[in-house]
Amino acid sequence: MAIKYSLLRIAAAVMTFFMLIPAGQGKTAEYDVKDPAECRLNFTVLSDSHIEGNNFQRYKVFARSLQDVKKNKSGNDAIVFLGDNTMNGQVVENLLFHGAVTELLRGEKILPVIGNHDLGNGGGDYDALRSRWLGFTDAFFGRKLESPYYYEVIDGYYFIVLGMESHGVSELYMTDAQYDWLESVLAKAAQSGKPAFVFSHHPSYDAVDENGEETSRLSDILAAYNREHDIFSFVGHTHRPLYLFWSFHDDNGYPEIYLPRLTHLAGEKDNEIYKESGIGIEVEVYDGSVCVRGRDFYNGEWRYDSADEKICEVTYPVRDNAKQ
Repeated sequence: MAIKYSLLRIAAAVMTFFMLIPAGQGKTAEYDVKDPAECRLNFTVLSDSHIEGNNFQRYKVFARSLQDVKKNKSGNDAIVFLGDNTMNGQVVENLLFHGAVTELLRGEKILPVIGNHDLGNGGGDYDALRSRWLGFTDAFFGRKLESPYYYEVIDGYYFIVLGMESHGVSELYMTDAQYDWLESVLAKAAQSGKPAFVFSHHPSYDAVDENGEETSRLSDILAAYNREHDIFSFVGHTHRPLYLFWSFHDDNGYPEIYLPRLTHLAGEKDNEIYKESGIGIEVEVYDGSVCVRGRDFYNGEWRYDSADEKICEVTYPVRDNAKQ
C-alpha cells in the first residue's frame, strides 16, 4: 500500500506540473486579516471544487484560487475543503486535486471533508471509494483516518469534521456511533471556552440516521450546544451563491453558513468561467467575535454584495467565556 501511494504521489507531481504551466499564475496582491494584532485564529474554507479530468477551465479556477489563499500575510491556521473535491471520485481526479493542493498549499494544515461526488455521487462501491478517499488523505495530507469523521484541536479551537457513512446524493448518512462521537467531542470543546467549528458537506437538514430516516438529531445537538457555548457550522453541496450569504441562525439556533461551488462555470458547453467562480470565505476569530468574510480567490479581492457594494461579511458576537 505504501509503494502504491508513493507512486501516486509521483504521478500527481508530474500531472500537476504540466497542468499548472497553462493555468498560469494569478496576478493578485497580498491581503491580510482585518486586525492582525488582535486576530487569534484565521482559516480558509472552500467547497465543491469538482475537479474533473477533462475540464481544464475548472482546474484553472481551482489552481489560481489556491495561489491567492497563500497570499494572506497572516497565513492560515487551517484550510478546509468542504467535500465534492472531485467530480466522480476517480483516481485521476484525486491525483489532480491532491497534487494541486500539495504543490500550491505546501506546508499548510489541510482538513478535507468527504462529499457525495467523492463517493461516486450515489453509485459505485461505497467501501472502495471510501477507502480510496482515506488512502489519498493519508498519502497527501498525512491524516491516518479510520473513518470520514474526525476532529483536530488547533490553537485550542475544536475543528470537527462530519462524514457520510453510506452512499447518497442529498442525504448525510450518519450512524449512531458518529452522533455519539460528536456529542463527546463537543463536551470536550465546551471545556475550552472557545468557539467550536463544525464542517460538513451537507446541510444539517439533509441528515438521516443509519436507517436512512430523516432526523433532526444533528441540528438538535448543535443547537443545544450553541445555547450555552458558541458553535459555527460550515456546509457546501447546495452551490448557493455567497453574495446571498446564507445563514439560518434563527431557523437552526446556530449559524449554518453555506458556501458556493468554488469552480462554478457559466455553462459546461462553452466552458466559460462564471462571475461567481472562485468564491470562498476567510474566518477570523477575535476576542468576543468571529468574522466571516467572503473572498473572490480567483480574482484576488474581497467579495462584494452585488446589491449595495458592501463587502460580503458577517461578524458574530461570541460569549465572554470564549475569550482567550
